[in-house]
Amino acid sequence: MYNNIMNLKLVKKVNEAKGTKSFFFEPDSIFTWTPGQYIYVILPKLNYPDIKGDTRDFTICSSPTEGNLLQITTRIREGSGYKKTLDELAIGGIVEGKGPFGTFLFDPSIYNKNNIFLAGGIGITPFRCFIKYNIDKKLNISMHLIYSNTNKDEIAFKEELKTLVNANNFLKLDFIISSEEGHLDEIKLKGLLPKGIYIESNFWIVGPPIFVTTMEAILRNLGVASDKIRIEKFTGY
Repeated sequence: MYNNIMNLKLVKKVNEAKGTKSFFFEPDSIFTWTPGQYIYVILPKLNYPDIKGDTRDFTICSSPTEGNLLQITTRIREGSGYKKTLDELAIGGIVEGKGPFGTFLFDPSIYNKNNIFLAGGIGITPFRCFIKYNIDKKLNISMHLIYSNTNKDEIAFKEELKTLVNANNFLKLDFIISSEEGHLDEIKLKGLLPKGIYIESNFWIVGPPIFVTTMEAILRNLGVASDKIRIEKFTGY
């Protein structure tokens, strides 16, 4: 069922990286989604003021192949009353969910080769879903994740990603730590990709607006066609 309203029960919290947590919710009804979609999570009451209110949207980080639990992963920001309230939600607590929504979808019948994922910070979330779906469905589609963070301790899913990549030769992973090696730029990106492969690849860019805008401009400068570039901007909240 699409665009439905449901109750979500919190069943687990996991620390994924410095300042980043995953929340696992159990919906009160059967819920289906496509990799790349998102849901709205409405908190019953805010423990702290938040001018943006009691609702936020989150990419579903878990793959549909992992069962009916919905995983969302987010950075917990001190300045957000919503995030602080979500972080304090007790196991067994109930929130309202609405969805799924979104058009940033991974369709294996279309994107069946040479997918390059450019993730900035928490922009990793849809790609974690794409990769798990690819593996669990035994699609064996080529995926290369280039994942940029400011510091090493901010890398979400670090060990899980390394394990998945090591076990599947159709996956490739590169971490960029900007505080140590500078921001991902055209020279670095070209160095990470086999010569000429970027012309025939599908590029997916997710992260803060400045990251997405910069990566898109680099790809266009490299001659990548606009229909080969898909973007999703995550704003901080």
